[in-house]
Amino acid sequence: MDRRIKASRDQEKRLAREIGGTTTAGSGNGWAVKNDVRNQAWSIECKTTSAARFSLTHKDLINAERNALLDLRDMAFAVDMQGRTWVVLSKETFLRLIEREEDT
Repeated sequence: MDRRIKASRDQEKRLAREIGGTTTAGSGNGWAVKNDVRNQAWSIECKTTSAARFSLTHKDLINAERNALLDLRDMAFAVDMQGRTWVVLSKETFLRLIEREEDT
């Protein structure tokens, strides 16, 4: 198996385990559920790179957000890069999470 495909699958499996969710079989080629990992609340698009940079476009974020909304979940975009995972959220989602934290 190509090492890039293996790294991508490993990322998805690891993240699914960490959030108590599942990976989405055929997420890149199916018509139903599109983002790579999901649980009760989140739909997450995953990308991985061995490079020191990753190009994240507005179109990527909008597609991931639309797919999450169709699945009635919040969207996150996870990028594995240089041994760390970075998670991108919309400002609205981020503020909602902060508000929930302050309420507890």
